[in-house]
Amino acid sequence: MNFKPAKILPMIFAVVILSILAACGSSTETSESGAPAMVDSVRVELRDRQYYAVVDGNYPDPCTFISSVEQEVDENTISITLLTASPADLGCAAVLAPFTADILLATGGLMPQEYTVVINEGPSTTFSIG
Repeated sequence: MNFKPAKILPMIFAVVILSILAACGSSTETSESGAPAMVDSVRVELRDRQYYAVVDGNYPDPCTFISSVEQEVDENTISITLLTASPADLGCAAVLAPFTADILLATGGLMPQEYTVVINEGPSTTFSIG
């Protein structure tokens, strides 16, 4: 038998990766808590003529993720609510997991002036349009 390691190794690698992914599970059931994300800071960046709120914070565990982002503009304040969720059927170590989220700000139609971005009624920053 003519054994060629160069051909068998990629197949073994693929089987190992698929096994790891299957073990992690792809659960679609999530908790219904909708807890606010723990946010440490926010800054606004202008990229390709679009404004982004760059949010840094921590998840309570590595399984948690941002489940929804809502924006509301009231005069010169843009309030953003970040809610989180995590798989309900997956045990996760209670260790902080840092995250950074880039959120495209809905600035279309806003007048040129200074605006304040507030995340989850906590950290805030200001930026100017025009």
